[in-house]
Formats: sequence, structure tokens, C-alpha cells
Amino acid sequence: MRIPAVLLTTVCLAAAAASATACSSGSKTAAAAPPTAASSAAGRAGSSPTSSGVSPGGSSSPDLNACALLSVTQASSLAGKHYSAAKAQIIAAGQDQCTYKSTSGGGDLVVIVYQPASGVTWQTLTSVLKGSGTVKSVSGVGDKAMADAIELDAQADSRLVAIQGAGGTLTGDYSAAAIAKAVIAALH
Repeated sequence: MRIPAVLLTTVCLAAAAASATACSSGSKTAAAAPPTAASSAAGRAGSSPTSSGVSPGGSSSPDLNACALLSVTQASSLAGKHYSAAKAQIIAAGQDQCTYKSTSGGGDLVVIVYQPASGVTWQTLTSVLKGSGTVKSVSGVGDKAMADAIELDAQADSRLVAIQGAGGTLTGDYSAAAIAKAVIAALH
């Protein structure tokens, strides 16, 4: 539902980088807006995933293999759903995603880790979630966490983690919190 506005923002940001006069007839707010989690994902939706995720450990790259943080078996156990495979993808510099394919008819589980160099901030994630409706603070997950009905975002040190498709804490489903805790533990 947010895709058209997000795509406009992404196009304006790209045009603004290419030309100082780009998007001058459009909204200055859209052109000046920081990249959001949603815009980065939408902007990179067509990019091809990596087979292993990213550079091996010890590399100077800020990217990591998000699928190495949580196995398919762990994801299935924590979510109470069955996932058949995990697909790693770098959605933008410093934004690493793992998509767990659902076999139980529900939606896929998506885990995104935002590294400090990604440009995504806690304020960015807060803005995106608040735009979708009711948001609730979640205690006991990372340094701080919040959730809406379908997504949980957490901050752990300088990294941000987004869990999508595992249910939100607003409905009494704490699978997303358990998954976030496991991912955060694997990051340390």
C-alpha cells in the first residue's frame, strides 16, 4: 500500500543525487527525506540476491549473511510455522536480508539487519511503523524495540533489526520478539 509513495521518494532521491535541480517540481520533503527501510527494499526489489549472502567473515565490508544468523530450523521453531528455505540478499549497502520461504500457506518471514553504514536510523524505522498505525514499545528485546501488527523493529548496539511476517506483539503473538532475540544474540 505504501509502495507508490515509497517509489516516488526513491526516484526523487536518485534523481537528486544525479542533478541538483532534480525533483524541483516535486515535493521538497520527498527529495530531502532520508532513505527508509521500505524505500530501500522497494528500490532494490528487482536486484538479484547473492548466493551466499555476502562477503565471508573478517572482510571490511559492512554486509553480512543475514541467513547465517538464524537457521531455517530455528526460524520454524521460533515462529511456530514451517519454512523450507532461506534466501540471503543485500538490499542496499549495509542492509542485509534473509527471506524464509513459508510452506504452511502463510506469508514468508523476512529478517533485515541494518548496519550503521546503511543510513537507516531508529527514527527512520519509527516513522515507517507509525505510518502504518498503532505501534507498541516492546521490552526485553535489544536495547529498545517496537512493533505494529505485522513487524517488530529492534535496536541492538549500533545495529537495527526488522522482523516481518512473524506476527506483531499487538495481537499477542510474541514470535517476532523471540526471533529478534535470537538474531541479536547471533550478532554478538
